[in-house]
Amino acid sequence: MLSVKKRQEYLKALGYYKGEIDGKAGPLTKAAYRALQNEHFIRAVDKDGYYGNDTEKLLLNAYYVKTYTKNFRLKEFRCKCGGKHCTGYPVVLDIQFLKNIQALRDKFGSINISSGIRCTKRNSAVGGSLTSRHKKGKAADIYNKKTQTLAGRKEIMAYWKTLPKWRWTYCNENGNYPNMGSAVHIDVK
Repeated sequence: MLSVKKRQEYLKALGYYKGEIDGKAGPLTKAAYRALQNEHFIRAVDKDGYYGNDTEKLLLNAYYVKTYTKNFRLKEFRCKCGGKHCTGYPVVLDIQFLKNIQALRDKFGSINISSGIRCTKRNSAVGGSLTSRHKKGKAADIYNKKTQTLAGRKEIMAYWKTLPKWRWTYCNENGNYPNMGSAVHIDVK
């Protein structure tokens, strides 16, 4: 777990905490936890104002997206189970993955995420593999105007392969991944 002081630093950087960085979990710190939860958690049960594992993952994700991307919003990466099975952020996003997906957006313009983080049940429901990188915060399925053509999808995949720690990328090229439609899968080691 992050120290209270580090939590306060991250919460302040995100605009949730207005107090001094003193390492004490007082009323302002607890109010900041709740404000973060209220903005990003879907289920009311998760919006309790307490700092536990789920809020730690949320705080790290919010801070990493703000720090390592320029124009992504945390909600773009949220699990698509809609709060049915998880808080929306069951894992912490990989920093290199965030840097790489930002590089894609910088090069190709708008990048939309059709599937980012997945909880185990959501991953199973969409037919994801047991070892899916989505469940580790290291993968996304993306689309934009360029992915509407096979040539565009191949161009994005070729660029992904030039980025640090890239592991795998694929698309529906020869009917081999029909449920991908016009999306491209990207992931890192």
